[in-house]
Amino acid sequence: MIERARQLSFADALAAASLGLVAAGLVVAGDGLVAAAQRTPGSSTMGWTDRLLLGLWNFRLEHTLWFTLGLIVLWVAMAIGGRFGDRTDQIARLAGGVAVGFMLLAGAVALGSTVFALLGSVGSGPLEVTASRNERIFTWLLQVSTAAALALTWGLAGSRLGERMRPWQEAAGDAPSQADEGEDGEAEPADDGLQELSDVPPPPPPPVPLRPAVAEPAPPPPEPVAPPPASPAEAARRTYQERLAYSPRRDEAKRLLDEIGRAEREGRSDDVAGLVAQLEAL
Repeated sequence: MIERARQLSFADALAAASLGLVAAGLVVAGDGLVAAAQRTPGSSTMGWTDRLLLGLWNFRLEHTLWFTLGLIVLWVAMAIGGRFGDRTDQIARLAGGVAVGFMLLAGAVALGSTVFALLGSVGSGPLEVTASRNERIFTWLLQVSTAAALALTWGLAGSRLGERMRPWQEAAGDAPSQADEGEDGEAEPADDGLQELSDVPPPPPPPVPLRPAVAEPAPPPPEPVAPPPASPAEAARRTYQERLAYSPRRDEAKRLLDEIGRAEREGRSDDVAGLVAQLEAL
């Protein structure tokens, strides 16, 4: 796992880390929503409209800062070339959709805080929750300002995920500098001390004389090598295998073959010739 992470480029590693921040931000935001719903004791017995309004009033958008940080880092990582293989577009659309969902959450928080600040209380009877004038003013300002700022951030980052950053050199090279502009506003060519190139093609180089190819004589074929003459014992052994191995007189032929071999080892050439003749006569 560590070796695979080291093989990633800086942009890909930053993009992968940003996904971890986005996931952690979703968990923290969900925990903040649950804590806001449970902040007021007895709120579970209220009507659903009162519970929703009270939860939006108690929820603080600061719980979404981890998600916002991860979304911005993901935006930057993908802008400098960070990719997730074949699922890059899917992840960009998914993160953008989650950012739009958080924009809707920010709008709901701003609207709910405005309604609570105008009403001054939620619920009725023993379940009524009220807030002082100063608390309503400062809490409403906090909720509306953070909702507006974060909604703008989520909208920009979520709608432009997947775009590549334009290189600074390309951006600088598109517009001519003011120093190169003449009095009439037209760009003048920069004088770099180099000779102006002409449209006339250069003369072709002189032809190089080619050396005539000389056919080399083919090597003579190798002379056939005659096999060495077979010894009398080998000739007798071949005769035995070809004619006498399965004949009725194979035992006598086998005895003569053994005597031929023994005589040849002892150097008795006359006896060898006689024994070979007897073997041929079988």
